[in-house]
Amino acid sequence: MYKNFNKKRIAQLTSLTLAAALITPLAQAEVSGEVSVTNDYRFRGVSQTAGDFALQAGIDYSTESGFFFGAWGSNVDDESYDSNIEIDVYAGYWGAIGEDEEFEYDVTLTYYTYPGQDESTKYLEANVGFYYAGFHFAQWYTNDYANADVSLHYSELNYSFEFADNWSIDAHAGYSYGDGADLDWGEDYYDYSIGISTELGGVGLSVAWIDTNLSDDNIIKDGPWQNDGTVLATASYAF
Repeated sequence: MYKNFNKKRIAQLTSLTLAAALITPLAQAEVSGEVSVTNDYRFRGVSQTAGDFALQAGIDYSTESGFFFGAWGSNVDDESYDSNIEIDVYAGYWGAIGEDEEFEYDVTLTYYTYPGQDESTKYLEANVGFYYAGFHFAQWYTNDYANADVSLHYSELNYSFEFADNWSIDAHAGYSYGDGADLDWGEDYYDYSIGISTELGGVGLSVAWIDTNLSDDNIIKDGPWQNDGTVLATASYAF
């Protein structure tokens, strides 16, 4: 696979489980990037584009010492955010331990912004992630979700299994809980996905079923914050 370190950053920001997101990061210092298109930008099971297509791009710089920083952006639904774009900036540290450095970890700070909008939904979130043998676990936390002075926790577990050359089955489960989840939905909830991914001609391709366990009263089937079950298809190119 290609540009593994940047793929990991992109997958964390978008909550997508891609095979390339679970492979050992690049060890040497470098600049890398990715451009992708998807039929719906889903963040923790909830659409940020009202069920419409999204064009997304990111750039990442990683050093030999393990420090990294970067930015990622996507179009979003203007009715949801009073903005047409989301730009997230992040920085952190990656490391590996063990005799063969098979156990990896990273600590990251991510700042979510929506240019053209006031400060009402910009906020900072921290996470720590662990990677081992195709598994990825991450714990996210903010004490000021959506700049509303409420806390939000998000725990996720991902697994990717390569069943053939350049073909993987990818699974994801996440849990949103705390006052931030209550603010949005009045309940804590799970999101999950199962899919398949590959790389053809330098282009990463994935298709997955994504859904949540939100109660029937909270299911939105179209428009802003759509969160019903759907097929999510993504094509990406890394450079």
